Amino acid sequence: MVRLRIQYEKVDSIRFCSHRDIMRGFRRTFAASQIPVCFSQGFNPHPRLSFGPSLRTGWEGDEEYMDVQLSEPVNDFGARCNPSLPGGLRIKRTVEVSDGVPKLTADVSAARYELRIHKSSLAAGKNSRWDSFLRESTSDDAPMSELMRSAIEQLDVWQVGTSDGGHPVSLIELDVYEQDGEIRIDYLSSMRGGKSIFPEDLLEPYVGDPNDLETPVRTKRKALYVKRGGDLCSPINKGVVQTAL
Repeated sequence: MVRLRIQYEKVDSIRFCSHRDIMRGFRRTFAASQIPVCFSQGFNPHPRLSFGPSLRTGWEGDEEYMDVQLSEPVNDFGARCNPSLPGGLRIKRTVEVSDGVPKLTADVSAARYELRIHKSSLAAGKNSRWDSFLRESTSDDAPMSELMRSAIEQLDVWQVGTSDGGHPVSLIELDVYEQDGEIRIDYLSSMRGGKSIFPEDLLEPYVGDPNDLETPVRTKRKALYVKRGGDLCSPINKGVVQTAL
């Protein structure tokens, strides 16, 4: 039996499909591509698949992950599956995983996000919360990206408690810049049990619900990381998939 880790992307219009839909899509693709997936035992057997932290419907993902148990190795896995996947969903890399490596849901400890906000959505008179922040700002003549960075840095979101009352998640890195008529916020957050610093944690106090803007904020999860020896590494890194904790 072979445990295979798959790195895939979910971009463009497929982002509007739910995580459950994506799971069904992969199952059907594996069946259509005659991939030798192992099934659970019992009255109602299921393919032995294990996904990383789920993406919200409407979000894109550059480097998402799943593990699948195969009854035998498949050398051309991506080439066999990608023609059957819908547009925007594509397998990028695969690698075998050693016994003892933790499951993705328990192992992923950080995520990098990119938020894209149309500057037109923050124009004068279009967003009362942003207008209020500008009135109180002492540097309202600064570039909008600098104002947004200042706003986020004033928030008490550098540590947010998890829903189960466990250890908080933290904002590790933050970069804000302007490009192509947009404010782009690139940030790295720690992650625990699928919980991280989410876009509304950064934006809600100053612009309201990110989805209620004139042009909704576009969110992309650019990468997921696991921690090994104090360093953040890709879940598909050779030292991660071949070394048990």
